Amino acid sequence: MKTAAARFSALSASRSTVLENARTASRVTIPGLIPLEGQNEHYTPTQPYQSVGADGVRSLSARLLMTLFPTNVGFFRLNVDAAVAQFTGEEKNAVDVQLAQFAQSANNLLDDRRARAVLAEVLRHLVIAGNVLLHIPLKDTPRIYRLDQYVVKRDSRGVPTLIIARESIHVSNLSVETRTAVGLTLDPDKQDQTVDVYTVVEKRGENHAQYQEINGKRVPGSESETPIEKSGWLALRWLAIPANDYGRSHVTEYIGDLLALEELNESMIAYTAISSDIKFFVQPNSVIDLDVVVGSERGSFHTGDAGDITVLSLDKQADFVIAERLASAIEARVAKAFLIQQFRNAERVTAEEIRMSSEELENTLGGTYSVLSAELQYAVATRYLYIAEREKLIPSLPAGIKPKVVTGLAALGAAAEVNRVRTWASDVMGLLGQAEFIAKVDTTALMNKLGVEHGVTDLQSLLKSPEQIEAEQQQAMMAQATQAAAPGFMDAAMKAASQDPNQGTE
Repeated sequence: MKTAAARFSALSASRSTVLENARTASRVTIPGLIPLEGQNEHYTPTQPYQSVGADGVRSLSARLLMTLFPTNVGFFRLNVDAAVAQFTGEEKNAVDVQLAQFAQSANNLLDDRRARAVLAEVLRHLVIAGNVLLHIPLKDTPRIYRLDQYVVKRDSRGVPTLIIARESIHVSNLSVETRTAVGLTLDPDKQDQTVDVYTVVEKRGENHAQYQEINGKRVPGSESETPIEKSGWLALRWLAIPANDYGRSHVTEYIGDLLALEELNESMIAYTAISSDIKFFVQPNSVIDLDVVVGSERGSFHTGDAGDITVLSLDKQADFVIAERLASAIEARVAKAFLIQQFRNAERVTAEEIRMSSEELENTLGGTYSVLSAELQYAVATRYLYIAEREKLIPSLPAGIKPKVVTGLAALGAAAEVNRVRTWASDVMGLLGQAEFIAKVDTTALMNKLGVEHGVTDLQSLLKSPEQIEAEQQQAMMAQATQAAAPGFMDAAMKAASQDPNQGTE
């Protein structure tokens, strides 16, 4: 059987074109994001002559992050059908309340693991390179692998069947047991000694099995298996291409405009630099004393012909204007393609703003937002639910009951659902009247539904339990009975006092 290093090298050939395109896209947007072969952290990449590409990546990735993973609104909801809820012996509203709490626990776990910053980097790689590998471990913060750090094979449905990630780590960071098992020795004179570690993730039935190799030897204790739908290894794509293992990026779709803008800006900058270099020419037989002219004060008088001194002019203003107009037109197209515009990027953005931004992204990106909702949001939500269940933050769901993870526009449609319920309640109340409406409608269920759709957590602490309501009703009835009996008691007391034989005597 081939080693992980040999398999990685064999699969790298099919990735070469995609990797080269990604490096070109990185060069005109964020240099160094996808480095060239052999580059390290000490390499200073050549800076582009324009910042439109970098601004576009920043704008689009920031908007996607705000919409896909908002800070103050849950990015997914859990839902079950009414028939499934009845199978549990509870009403659907009560089940929805419990599932809302489970979803909130997973959302909190994502924030606690500081995953949002990593997801922002994931989106930048998707916009530029079109491919990125995201690893969400059971513990600690997620991490990403650049396109040049992993290879992937997919089946006909696009599901990864093999992922091999390569990373270089210091030998001193390995445990003594691991170094012994893979045949490594620690040289005290080489503190920066590194070794390549290969992580292999293979599809085995419905599970993802993973292990690690160093020097062609398997690392002891690195084997594990996880259900594919709950796997922490996500080989993400911006635009899926049928029968291809890798995707296409957003920058690649507009690379022609970006390269043209790069060349135009380079030419205009060079022209401006040459034009700013002023050179004077003097007639050889001129009687003007140059030393006197150069050393004279401003406004002084001199003898000679002013035409004897001329300034070098390129006479390319008309060509410069054409280039400037073309660059402005290209910049406008790029700005539209990358949604470069001002939008409110506050800590607290309303669900309605997120919904409107989602619709704009969906219309502008031509369905890419829906792909990200299905492949990125869904996978992240499912993974963190799995982690929360393993850490006993939420209970395990009963066998045979599988919640539906609602993400993207469907999850953000809660505002529309609230408006529908509110309109229905208003119409029925206007038809029947408030008293009859309260008598015929389960107000507790109605409040539960509105609370779930609004994303209110811990509804059980806000709403009174049936026992508490019954106890309060009994107390109210007793108080009312006591109050009703009070006048009769006073009348009887006054009557008894009037019949007292001792009353009025001394």
